[in-house]
This record gives sequence, structure tokens and C-alpha cells, in this order.
Amino acid sequence: MKKDNISIIHVDRNLILQKKKYFVGNVILHDISRIIKSLEQKIYLVTFQKGAKTKLHYHEAGQTLIVTEGRGILITYKKIMGTVKTGLKVRHISKTFLRKGDIVYIPKHTLHVHGSINKKQKFSHIAINSYTSAGLEAKTIWFDSDLETFAKKIS
Repeated sequence: MKKDNISIIHVDRNLILQKKKYFVGNVILHDISRIIKSLEQKIYLVTFQKGAKTKLHYHEAGQTLIVTEGRGILITYKKIMGTVKTGLKVRHISKTFLRKGDIVYIPKHTLHVHGSINKKQKFSHIAINSYTSAGLEAKTIWFDSDLETFAKKIS
């Protein structure tokens, strides 16, 4: 058994560089699962600097967010038409405002964005990404999007 402390941020600069294209604005990623050697889920502490957020995405298994600091937002979207390969027409279907202590579960294949609610305050959460029912790390599918009407998969 391994332990970690989320009060001590272990910034993985290589991880940030690998995942930079999936965020708008600056984020700090702390890969908790790597440190504690979790074998059933990926666990990250994500700190969104003021105004930063994820790009549109979905996970092939569920995701749980546990808010640890600040105020943020989770916006879910619905595919109206199109395919992942050709591009999607999308429409937002819900906005959930988040604050410290809130916990939210996002079902698999749910298109969504989450991050800081404004440019005055940072926002942090622990993200727990479940593995697939086959016990494999679930993929995250990322999109460039206007967050209003269209989305195109990031290759």
C-alpha cells in the first residue's frame, strides 16, 4: 500500500506537456494513481488556474469529480448528429455549478467540459476515472469545439 498527500503537489511537467492540448488555459496535474499505484482507476488532482477548463471530451467509463477548492462548472452536451470521425453537431444540455465539497458522477460516454468558472478564481478537483468493465484503463476522447454547435475529434 502506498500513500500520497494532496496538500503536497507533485507536478509532473511531462504529463502537463502531454495533456496540454486537452485544456484551455493553464492547469496543474498531480497523478495520484501513479504515486499510490492504483490498479482499478486513474486518479488526478487537477488545478485549473483562473479561467482554465477542459476541452470537450467523454470517457469510455464513468468519472467522479470531488471539488477540493474554488468554484467551477460542469457542462454536459448531447450529440445531435454526425460521427466522431467526421465531426459532431452538439448542444449543451446542463450546467452544474460546483464548489468545494461537491461530488458529481459523470456517466460513461457523456460529452462534457469542466473547469474554473471565472478568471478571478482557480478551481481544483480530484478526478477519478473508472476502468472499463474489462479492467482496462478507459480512453478519453477529446474534441476541439466552439462549445455551442460543433465538435471535431483531436487526433
